[in-house]
Amino acid sequence: MKFRILGPLEVTSGGVSRSLGGPKPRAVLAALLLQRGVVVSTDRLVTAAWGNRPPRDAGGTLQAYVSRLRSVLDPSASGLLQYRAPGYVISVFEDDLDAAQFASLVSRGLQHVADGRREAVVELLGSALDLWRGPPLAEFDAALIDPEGQLARLEELRLVATEERSHAMVRIGRGREVTAELEALVQRFPGRERLAVVLMEALYGNGRQADALAVYRTLRSYLIEELGVEPSKSARIAHLQVLSHDAALVESGATPPTNLPRPRTGLVGRTDDVSHIASYLQQSSLVTLTGVGGVGKSRLALEVAEVERHRFADGTWWCELAPLGEGGPVSQAVATALGVQQQQGRNMEETLVEYLADRNELIVLDNCEHVLAEAVPLVDRILSHCSRVVILATSRERLSTEGEQVWPVAPLSEEDATTLFTQRARAIAPTFGHDQRAATSVGEICRRLEGLPLAIELAAARTRVMSTSEVLRRLDDEQLLVGESRTRPARHTSLASTIEWSYRLLTPAEQLLFTRLSVFARGARLDAIHAVCGDERSTEVATLNLLATLADKSMIVVMTGSGDTRYRQLEPLRAYGRDRLAGDEVLGRQHSEYFTSFAEKAAQGAQGPDEELWIERTLPDVDNLRAAFERAAADGDADRALRLASSLPEVLQLRLGYEAAAWAERALDLATPDHRLFVATVGAAARGAWNLGDFDRARELAERATGRAPARGTPRTAYPADVLADIALYAGDVEATMLHYTAAVNTSRDDEDPIRLVWTLYYVAICHAVIRRPELGVPVAEECLQVAEGTANPTARSMARYALGLVVKKSDPGRALSLFDEAAQLAASVHNHWWQGIALMEAASTRGVHAEPRLAARAFIVVLMHWQRVGDRTQQWLNLRYIVRLLVRLGANEEALTLHHYLLSEDRPSPIDSASARQLLGDHADARAAMAIARGRAMTVSQAVGFAKSSLSAI
Repeated sequence: MKFRILGPLEVTSGGVSRSLGGPKPRAVLAALLLQRGVVVSTDRLVTAAWGNRPPRDAGGTLQAYVSRLRSVLDPSASGLLQYRAPGYVISVFEDDLDAAQFASLVSRGLQHVADGRREAVVELLGSALDLWRGPPLAEFDAALIDPEGQLARLEELRLVATEERSHAMVRIGRGREVTAELEALVQRFPGRERLAVVLMEALYGNGRQADALAVYRTLRSYLIEELGVEPSKSARIAHLQVLSHDAALVESGATPPTNLPRPRTGLVGRTDDVSHIASYLQQSSLVTLTGVGGVGKSRLALEVAEVERHRFADGTWWCELAPLGEGGPVSQAVATALGVQQQQGRNMEETLVEYLADRNELIVLDNCEHVLAEAVPLVDRILSHCSRVVILATSRERLSTEGEQVWPVAPLSEEDATTLFTQRARAIAPTFGHDQRAATSVGEICRRLEGLPLAIELAAARTRVMSTSEVLRRLDDEQLLVGESRTRPARHTSLASTIEWSYRLLTPAEQLLFTRLSVFARGARLDAIHAVCGDERSTEVATLNLLATLADKSMIVVMTGSGDTRYRQLEPLRAYGRDRLAGDEVLGRQHSEYFTSFAEKAAQGAQGPDEELWIERTLPDVDNLRAAFERAAADGDADRALRLASSLPEVLQLRLGYEAAAWAERALDLATPDHRLFVATVGAAARGAWNLGDFDRARELAERATGRAPARGTPRTAYPADVLADIALYAGDVEATMLHYTAAVNTSRDDEDPIRLVWTLYYVAICHAVIRRPELGVPVAEECLQVAEGTANPTARSMARYALGLVVKKSDPGRALSLFDEAAQLAASVHNHWWQGIALMEAASTRGVHAEPRLAARAFIVVLMHWQRVGDRTQQWLNLRYIVRLLVRLGANEEALTLHHYLLSEDRPSPIDSASARQLLGDHADARAAMAIARGRAMTVSQAVGFAKSSLSAI
């Protein structure tokens, strides 16, 4: 006899459910089972059955109910339910009651949590949770049958089991499987911190850092508003780990980071393909999936990457090349996917090679065919110098490079094609039938479409409005799939014909919007689509309705997430639309003008309290911004090019790299110096050169402004004179820099420009710190903080906290650490990687002097990885200087000397002077110094970073 209360009450014998009678005897049994092995008084059982209004003969009726229950139980179990004064007791073995089994399994699972046996935790707690069939005993009034709160305890234990099982799954690389469940639970229990922490780790492991940070913000807001308390220490630590890309999140067993797109449907068939390609990836550093458009190369690559991602400790990254035009910047696209910014003194290809030199990553290059001339040299160089990097490429033709393993992707088998058609048809038309007649039509359609997944999905979409026989008849009648072209493969012709057929089935309004949508690179939001493509006589809602019908007909993809919804064409469909759009010069200019205006609004918005909103809206449109600039340049439209180039420093530089600075240089060639935006564009170009460490080029560019200042409201990084002052600061002329920014402070006050005032006060405070008179900088930094708070701008608030932390870090290190940590969090919240990095670095430096050395070592490892990703070599050199000091403090003298000599080999200052260097190694100074000199001088920057990481890890 089995008793089940984790859901509706149920008693079974031999797998057959037993009838227990009406609700009152069921309530009596439920109350007894909740107190298994414990005597329940007759008064309590009467209350369970009748509540506070029992009948006069309740005692006698209760005896009748008990008698009935006994008769339902097996004869062999007649002793289960017995009378013991002052009531009754049910004696059920643990294995016979699901709630008891559940509690036992959870207890055993939690023991393994402490032991770190995660696989056992997943198995035991999974088995425990599988016993639940719904809310326990929901058919009864809990207050009547369960005054002791057993049901609430079971629910709490269920939550604990869910939390610990989910956490264990995250730590063994299966976080994607539990993310959706965790998201739902966090919504139900917004104040439950453990759930939120596990969800943050799961999201981070899935490459969704921004979503993980949003979970923390929501948790903190709830706790403060509802309870008046801050999150616990464990939640705050998890938040900081996500902010800083803490390696512990991966090294402890969590899923390695990734940006793999989430598949919207299951993969049909392809089991053997996935297995073989995965084995090739273990044997070859380059595997290319080839095949005609629409055969499913991208979807197959995504499946393989997901299956294999656990093998790549430093991450699996999806880089889509389709939005690039022919000859497009492949290196920049790859860097954007990896989150890498161009290093000073290096082009982007060199930056990538250096960054990937010692990393274990899988990079998926999707849709290479139109940029082979640019992609192949980059792939060759990466694989020649980065021994632990593996590349999975998709292309309509092979890359034809050394060591390439090609896997031709064949169309689906007839069986799999039929399955795909049926699944997609039922997804849009749940009543889709599959009788013999329909099966015959589907089979014939799939044969005609030669098993091409995209063509099959487009055909299946038509079943919402016609039968399969009608679909088949239209194929025959209009001869859309005959493949008569002599220059194209037959299957390519079939796909083109399928798109043409699907296009013809659209209404004229849908056709017009579909064609115009091809002007967007990687899709767009509704407002952009309506502004560029919509009928000026219609409303945004009308455009939305057309988009909805295009989505219903599988002609566009709707992309939803934590930000705005975007609408995008699959690339073969976009290519078809572009062919029909050829010669439409007006639409291209409308697109360019829209995104130029959008960039201007984003630049202004990013300097206000809504910086995060504008950055989140702008980053997905990098490809559209690139296309907008290229169109302005092609048109020779100097005004549009300068408007765009002078806006982008605020939203792209220090976030996605310095590609936009090159656009600014090109824009200057179109314009005359009297243009109203010439000076701001000069500043944007010069700042990009400065960030890349090319100070000579930066000076040359900045001097083109001839001493003029840009207008009020110009992006804070686009002032030419500031670039010249910063060059002077790095050259050691602090006085010149101080004079410039002191004057700029006064001008900012006169102009009532708070963002500019924060920037200039920041630099004055920094100058005081550089001349080692930080006490003079304290009132300046305090004013900077006060002004920044008034702006409510995250970057301004981050800058002010950093400046104040820098000038008080010697006098009040505890306060400085809090300021640096806050500065890093604020910068990270708006993807401002440069400001985040310098704040993390100064916090690590302060910990290196005033805190526990091991904490400082771990913090410096995070900063090393951060600058390696961002690509700022100047800051990495400064970071290595700080690390040398820490190693000396810890007695790791030989390691410190090695890095000391590396810095000297790069003509960079070291914190160790020559006399101190000789003293560090004691009696064997000469021999050991020679080894350190040789090793340090032979290092590249990547090797120095790797050496520093290993030295700190050994602490």
